[in-house]
Amino acid sequence: MKTIIVNDVAASTSGALSILRQFLTELKNNEMAKSYRWIVFVSNDLVNEFNSEHIGIVKVNAKKWRKRIWWDTFGICKWLQDRHIEPSLAVSLMSVGFRKLDVPQLVYLHQSLPFGEFNEFKPFELKARFYRLAIWKWMKRTIRRDSTVVVQTNWMKEAVSNKLRIPKEQIHVIRPVIEPVTTTHMRPANHKNFSLFYPAVPDVSYKNHELLIRMLSIMKEKNLQLYSKIRLSVTCKTDDNRLTKYYYRLSKKLSVDERIEWKGYLSKDEMLREYIASDIVLFPSKLETFGLPLAEAASLGKPVFVLDKPYAHDVLSKYSGVYYLEDEPSEWSRRMEDFFTIQKKVRFEPLISDGSNGWK
Repeated sequence: MKTIIVNDVAASTSGALSILRQFLTELKNNEMAKSYRWIVFVSNDLVNEFNSEHIGIVKVNAKKWRKRIWWDTFGICKWLQDRHIEPSLAVSLMSVGFRKLDVPQLVYLHQSLPFGEFNEFKPFELKARFYRLAIWKWMKRTIRRDSTVVVQTNWMKEAVSNKLRIPKEQIHVIRPVIEPVTTTHMRPANHKNFSLFYPAVPDVSYKNHELLIRMLSIMKEKNLQLYSKIRLSVTCKTDDNRLTKYYYRLSKKLSVDERIEWKGYLSKDEMLREYIASDIVLFPSKLETFGLPLAEAASLGKPVFVLDKPYAHDVLSKYSGVYYLEDEPSEWSRRMEDFFTIQKKVRFEPLISDGSNGWK
């Protein structure tokens, strides 16, 4: 039986973990996959339930950057050599390839930072600046030109082909699986108060929470009546990191902190409740590989205000409830005012997935 190895020691939270679980679900259920032996390298116990006759989950100590680089370069080769395993294919779900492993490789590339134009880091975002440079260099050193690459959107396919000089026929677009949402508890429009929801973790400033804070400040100055009805929920705490502390200080300085609810991490059910309660889902991010919350909001028929960027058009091109806006707080404030005073339709035809599963 041929062996295929899968390296994903970086997956521990949010999107990366979701991708790993989707991949393993396909391996577990796909009949063709059962004709291979799969060895999956992880650094935690979050996917142990996928252990089976043809899937082996192997935990390695590679959470920290230094250990991860050693594992990706030498450790994985030594592990295979010690056990006399010669894989027929090496799969990486971590956006980087295998530097020393001389076998065909497939790389799932879902890190957009090196491929976008964003370079407006805050002065204190030294780690993010370093990561952008380091991950780009590691990609160039490990993703060979004969690699098969999987990305999530068409804009990433173009960017990866141009920057890594990989032929487009070797790059495949697989959209993340959007789990169907079944709920009959869609909240009716409430014209006394308006709920806004931004489901994004601000690890890097391209998530652009600052735009929404400044939007509220403009709204407070120009339309106090509407401002007093607004509730903006965000999925972070005020002290999560230096960036959220900066946003909190800014909201206090502009005297709009009273309209912001800092929710922090939300479970799947809590996220669904926030989506349902929201009048508009906001997404001002300047850079995304895909933007999963956009698809989730559209699957519920929610109005979506999003920055006018290529990733947004890729995800929502077939959705009628999307409003593409420029990176200007004044425009977001004005469009918000127009929506709540003129717009009659508060729920749109849900964007239903076509059911295709690229993992097959």
